[in-house]
Amino acid sequence: MGLTSDDLVRALGASCGEEPEALAWSVMLVRRAQPSFAATLYSAWQAEGISLNPGLRHELDSAKARIDFYRSIAADLAAKVPGLTPIKGLEIADLYPGGLIRAMNDLDYVASGEPDLWQAASVLTADGWEIETATFSRVGGALQMMVSLLRPHPDPCQLPYGVEIASYCSYGNLGGVTPLLSLPEQWRAPAVKNMIMLLYERFEQPFRARDLVDAALLLGSASAADIAALGSALTRLRLAPEYNELASLVSQAGLGPLPGLPAGSLARGVARVSRAARSAGHLKRPLAGSARHLQRRRIFRRPRAPERWAWTAVQRLLPPAAAVSGGVLGFGLPLDRPPPDVDAAILCRRGRLAWVDTPAARFLLAVGDDVTQSAVDELSGTEAAAPVVAQAAENAG
Repeated sequence: MGLTSDDLVRALGASCGEEPEALAWSVMLVRRAQPSFAATLYSAWQAEGISLNPGLRHELDSAKARIDFYRSIAADLAAKVPGLTPIKGLEIADLYPGGLIRAMNDLDYVASGEPDLWQAASVLTADGWEIETATFSRVGGALQMMVSLLRPHPDPCQLPYGVEIASYCSYGNLGGVTPLLSLPEQWRAPAVKNMIMLLYERFEQPFRARDLVDAALLLGSASAADIAALGSALTRLRLAPEYNELASLVSQAGLGPLPGLPAGSLARGVARVSRAARSAGHLKRPLAGSARHLQRRRIFRRPRAPERWAWTAVQRLLPPAAAVSGGVLGFGLPLDRPPPDVDAAILCRRGRLAWVDTPAARFLLAVGDDVTQSAVDELSGTEAAAPVVAQAAENAG
């Protein structure tokens, strides 16, 4: 599939709701609304012989250098940790036409098992990366996690390099949307898995110009078997509404129609009913269910004042370990101490304190914004009172 700068500007306009009329306005819009798409647009102009000023050339060269660095990291991880599945990123970047680039802030992976996750973290930390944070939640009867690692960029004015490694594919929207913990074999083809992940990201933010281009390229390269597998996945995961929204934007941008879904509007209706039923099911545990709803509002939308007050109250009533056991997302702060002598992640509590001991670090858990220095000091020591291992069956409301 060929792409011109005009195609990219139309994609930018379709996703932003305003179409710039001149090159300067395109630069202003992409920088203001979708900076991750800027380098792609600049690369298209450069490929078409349009002269870029020194500032735009520097941005483009920096994006290219970051991609080259990530290619070296990805090759090293693939060789040392074969149990990692790359998500989007370089697999989609390789579909872009010659001369065009797809900027990337980080690399994303799903580990086939927890040992692969910690092995990958070990490979990276041995190479100078640092664990920045982690998230934990009990989903599908097991503790799921994502670990984020950073490495400083040589230029202190640029964002650090990043790698995120998760034990799951997506939590959905922490509510009615079905989580995806692992990929069945028939969904592992790049076009299928990356489209699924692109759709799940809709719950984090609106579709952007890059998503429109990614979708057009992914499905333009997909085989008939891939299209069939994707249709089956979207029906099973109830992602028809998001696919329909994306297909409409792709068509509006003139990037070609995406393949239709089996059952069309029926699949969208079934998805909405299924989500409503799943959301209602969380209320079987009222306190944890309320916490999940309020946290979802905080993460994916701007909560209203009553919801902010309710969230504060729920945090007082629901200790972090019980919250995480109830499916609430816990944020882990790595503590400055030697890694615990464990083979896998263990959720622990002592009173209202909660933490996760892992082969890479001990993480102090919080479900909100407050972390006290006294908690950090208490859990940073190598000697501490014996904790209680928080079980999945712990009452969370």
